[in-house]
Amino acid sequence: MSDTHKHGEEISDNAYVTLIRNQFQLESLDDKLQKIENATASMMDKWRRRDEAMRDFTDLLVADSTKDTKVDQPVNYVTLAENV
Repeated sequence: MSDTHKHGEEISDNAYVTLIRNQFQLESLDDKLQKIENATASMMDKWRRRDEAMRDFTDLLVADSTKDTKVDQPVNYVTLAENV
C-alpha cells in the first residue's frame, strides 16, 4: 500500500513539473507572439506611409504632366496623322 501511495506522489510531482514547464513555454510563446504582432504593426505602418508617399508622388507627376496640356482644344486628327 505504501508503494502505491509513493507512486501516486511521483506522478503528481511529475505532472506539476510538466505544468510548470508548459507555463514557461506558454509565457515564452506569448512574448514571441507579442514581438511578431509589434513587427507586423510596424511593417503595416511603413507600407501605409509608402503607399501614401507613392500616391502623393503620382499626383504630383500627373499634375505636372497635365499642366501644359490644353484639354479644351479640339484634336485635329488629320494633322496628327500627317505628323506620324
